[in-house]
Amino acid sequence: MPQSLFHPLPGGPLFAVAPEEAWPFLGALLNATGCGIALLDRELRPVWVNGALAALSGMEVRAHLGRPLVDVWPRVAVSLAPLLSRALSGENVVEAPLTGVLSPASGELHLRVGLSPAHQAGVLAGVVLWLRDDTERVHEEARLRERESHMRSLADVACDGHFLHENGVVLDANRALAHLLGHDSPRELIGHHLVEWVAPEYRPAVMSAVARGVETPYEVLCVRRDGQRIPLEVLGKHVTWEGRQVRLAAIWDISGRKAAEERAERTEHFREQLLGVVGNDLRTPLQTIQMGTGALQRLGGMEEPQQRLVGHMAQAARRMERMIHELLDFTRARLAGGLPVRPESLMLDRLVERVLEERRQAHPGRTLLMETQGDLRGHWDETRLTQLADTLLGSVLQHSADTTPVLLKLVGAVGGVTLSIRNDSLTVPVEDHATLFEPFRRGRPASAEGLGLGLYIARQVAVAHGGRLTVESSQGGTRFVVWLPR
Repeated sequence: MPQSLFHPLPGGPLFAVAPEEAWPFLGALLNATGCGIALLDRELRPVWVNGALAALSGMEVRAHLGRPLVDVWPRVAVSLAPLLSRALSGENVVEAPLTGVLSPASGELHLRVGLSPAHQAGVLAGVVLWLRDDTERVHEEARLRERESHMRSLADVACDGHFLHENGVVLDANRALAHLLGHDSPRELIGHHLVEWVAPEYRPAVMSAVARGVETPYEVLCVRRDGQRIPLEVLGKHVTWEGRQVRLAAIWDISGRKAAEERAERTEHFREQLLGVVGNDLRTPLQTIQMGTGALQRLGGMEEPQQRLVGHMAQAARRMERMIHELLDFTRARLAGGLPVRPESLMLDRLVERVLEERRQAHPGRTLLMETQGDLRGHWDETRLTQLADTLLGSVLQHSADTTPVLLKLVGAVGGVTLSIRNDSLTVPVEDHATLFEPFRRGRPASAEGLGLGLYIARQVAVAHGGRLTVESSQGGTRFVVWLPR
């Protein structure tokens, strides 16, 4: 049943005078406001409350009437008392915040309170109280602040600094940017024009980018507060801030990247110099020595000691040539991103057979066996694979017992070809497998005919072809395994 606008207290006067026929309309109006409304007498006891207020209190309407507010709302009475005093003094209280518990069921509420003194014939008759539940809005604002803080944290992590500007004038900035520019606080940046931190030679380009609204990254040289210059990368976007269009700029310190680029340039320069020295300055005199020793050997007529001396010179020249080739390959693999290869169609068994025959001539007392299986055709660099096979076979021969055979096996499959070289007397400790193919590895003396780069270069040859080189050891010997895609 609709509540009457006024509920006279037993034995008390009416709170106000209004035509009785107007009461339903006024009641509907007061109940339709969406606010909790109470009419209080001069002792601040409710004489009328609407349904919204009863819902906020969690009590029946009649449970409010005639009771002191300290009994009705004991948990907010203390906070509400100063506001009621102001209303009793004739002041209109508008939108005063109030936080507290009106009922155990509702929990803590964030309220907006309004109070207006009610007069009749110039005499204070009571107070009109209204309450609006602002809890959801307060919670939403808290969530928005939390999300804003989260987004700022993400921005702080995603870049080295960020700021907002309007036509170049800084409106807001984060602390990381202030520190990057040599300032203690973002407040020191706000209100200043961004060109104050841009190197003079970059200012025209920066102002052009700002004027055109460039939204692609660009680089700029920044001048810190202490005069130090640092390279930055800038990415700007249009955003809405406080109702107007401004620019958000994200900043990255690219000092490390620039330093790396400079180191790469120096490394490239060094590589070119080293390749030039090794490839020309050393190889040219070596070729002269080889031509000279070859001419002496062809002339003949030398006595035995002289022949041995020229032979030693020729052998030393060949070792030096091999070391130069290894050093060139090592330099290419480490500084040029890998060994160059020139694949061509060939049969791998024929290539390995030639290597095997050369090693038989050099080691006439060793037993070298070869087995083949499947299709051994493919596209590989003949010179590089000859180098790989010869290096592996030479290493096995050097470190294995002379009385044990060496078995080379070629197996062709759908995806590629496998070359394995096995000797039962050679043992490589498992703990050495991970470093066996490293250059200049400690604990493995360099070969008498090289720099200890042979296995490293052999693996690089396999990698350059898209393949791999591994070693397997057991009590029954050691096997090098090369897999090459066709």
